[in-house]
Amino acid sequence: MSANFHQLTPGTCVIERGWLNCNQILLCSPDRNVLIDSGYGRHAAQTLQYIDERLQGGPVHWLINTHCHSNHMGGNRAVRARYQCRVTIPAGEVRHVVPWTEQSCWSAQMDQYAEEFTFDDTIAAGDRFQGGGLEWQAHAAPGHDMDALMFHAPQAGILITGDALWQRGLGFVWPQQPGAARSEFIVAAFAALDTIEALKPAVLVPGHGAPFTDLARALADARGKLAAFERDPVKNARHAARSLFVFALLDKGSMPLDSVVPYLESVPVYREFCRDFLGGSTSEFAADMLQALTASGALVVDDGMLRPTMRA
Repeated sequence: MSANFHQLTPGTCVIERGWLNCNQILLCSPDRNVLIDSGYGRHAAQTLQYIDERLQGGPVHWLINTHCHSNHMGGNRAVRARYQCRVTIPAGEVRHVVPWTEQSCWSAQMDQYAEEFTFDDTIAAGDRFQGGGLEWQAHAAPGHDMDALMFHAPQAGILITGDALWQRGLGFVWPQQPGAARSEFIVAAFAALDTIEALKPAVLVPGHGAPFTDLARALADARGKLAAFERDPVKNARHAARSLFVFALLDKGSMPLDSVVPYLESVPVYREFCRDFLGGSTSEFAADMLQALTASGALVVDDGMLRPTMRA
């Protein structure tokens, strides 16, 4: 595992991670250091190392999450334990963490790791906070996560988008159910892109990948993907399933080829995709998915083992 560091302003540093962990953003000033998002739980020690490196042993005073998916809040418990910091989550996410169960943050449904954590308060669209010498405004960023937020510093032209917009796409959006006119998630994702366009940021900090500046191209790419997925919910379901499977491989490191079908049958989200969208047998589902992922270069087969090609 490794990270790249991007210093956007004297007080704004982006720790660019791989595709299992989200990026961490440090907003630093003499009186307070704010951390946006905490990565995946199994890699919390690495996350703390990167934070300590950038802060040169200084404290984190406040942790704020863009949303509560496992790779954005998975380090919350470790960060709080290390720094005794304030923890703030989006207001809409409270129902996903209180009370804490095996399904909190969709962990059981998607076979993802997340540790129970405590938080002090919530943040909602329209709220503002100070970080890195800038004022940040919270905006709703639904779609991939219906309760997600993004944070905008208009005086610096910086927008932290989470998974609402990446340089080449966005976090997967749940497909519309059979018989539904439209997917509420896709409708919401389009609305989030409209908000981003209206804000006109000069620099975008995505949840995954490097900061970028070509807003028009990113919006066109994301809107094109959403439109294609809306036209073809089965295509969207395949994309979501493949994204989740690569995520699982990044978490596990590898998987025996002959265990793929039993694994898919054991995890609720893949059973849901087969039942509601894809049809056919789990073996057919697995064969189609593995063919697509090896052809794209997302994974390789090595001596009977599946391995991801991206860094975690």
